[in-house]
Amino acid sequence: MNIGLFGGSFDPVHEGHLAMARVLATALGLDRVRLVPTAQPPHKIKKSTTSDEDRLAMCRLATEGDPLFEVSDYEISKGGASFTIDTVEAFCAAEPDARFFLLMGADMFLTLTTWKRFADLAKRVTFCTVPRDDVPAEVLREYAATLEGYGATCIVTEAPLTRVSSTQIRRLVGEGASLDGLVPPAVARYIARHGLYTAASAADPYEQYKAILRERLRPDRYDHSLCVADEAKRLALRWGADAEKAYTAGLLHDIMKHTNSEQQLQILSDFDILLDAVAVSSPKLWHAISGAVYTEKILGIDDREIVTAIRYHTTGRASMTLMERILFLADFTSADRDYDDVDVMRRLVDEDPDGAMRYALSYTVRELAAGGSPIHPDTIAAYNELALKRSVEHG
Repeated sequence: MNIGLFGGSFDPVHEGHLAMARVLATALGLDRVRLVPTAQPPHKIKKSTTSDEDRLAMCRLATEGDPLFEVSDYEISKGGASFTIDTVEAFCAAEPDARFFLLMGADMFLTLTTWKRFADLAKRVTFCTVPRDDVPAEVLREYAATLEGYGATCIVTEAPLTRVSSTQIRRLVGEGASLDGLVPPAVARYIARHGLYTAASAADPYEQYKAILRERLRPDRYDHSLCVADEAKRLALRWGADAEKAYTAGLLHDIMKHTNSEQQLQILSDFDILLDAVAVSSPKLWHAISGAVYTEKILGIDDREIVTAIRYHTTGRASMTLMERILFLADFTSADRDYDDVDVMRRLVDEDPDGAMRYALSYTVRELAAGGSPIHPDTIAAYNELALKRSVEHG
């Protein structure tokens, strides 16, 4: 039996999901399409407080009476973070004679190499997607060729699909607009009857960030991230910056710290990020660059203040924004730091922020030079800018 697996938040499930599944089922000769609502998407930040039970119920109502579809509560029943490889391995063990096809939207298809145990997943499923207006078929086929170089099997099926998003539907409900043609009638009735998406506030993003970090970081680095977030928030409140953004940047600044080098380089390649010569020779810098990409492209946090703070938290740069300086210094002075000069740094942060930046940058330069390591031009530019400013101020 050929089974298509279609996972997602389905918050709510809509006609775009169902149309894509039907197109792929016809093109691939699938016997069934199994919708698998996730308990906690590891790559996305949930934007509403809709319960797992609500999303599961809406999937069942949307597919009721259609023999093509079945709905699995596997991930919701299991609870915790949902990683596709774990679900696929469970299904393969339960149905050893079935062939599995993983159905996904174009945006998720373009992130496949960042997924947990991608190589193992590629051995067990065929990856399937369809183009959309902003992601044409040629882009998907080019990426598919890259994936096939890793041993994956990919199918890109062209089909004219109407673009609908769960975000759009939640917004329309909030505005009191009609959902005709966007969700199955039974789903629209369920949303109205249960008052979904009307007054619900966004789920606490910090807890979601922490859940993702616990999956990606060792305990000591996770604790460091919490400490940096606390210090960044403190500095933001002291200096008149946005404390919530500072806390978020602090939490996520090391999100790629324990991702292996190959995967870091792959995500940079996937999103056309080029490393300069010094960065290429300095793998310790990669986590900041790939972390900024992951934060923006995978988690969907596109706030430039947060993204650039993460990007430059290791090297610094000339003309740093206030948020960049906050994260840079918070990383140096967080409560878990215990290097020789940390007390000096903490005093300077409260008494002389420019002095703290000069001290931190000179400390970085000394450490790198002592070890014979190259010093990134951004670090030199940041130090020179502050040194020249001090020279002018002191005549």
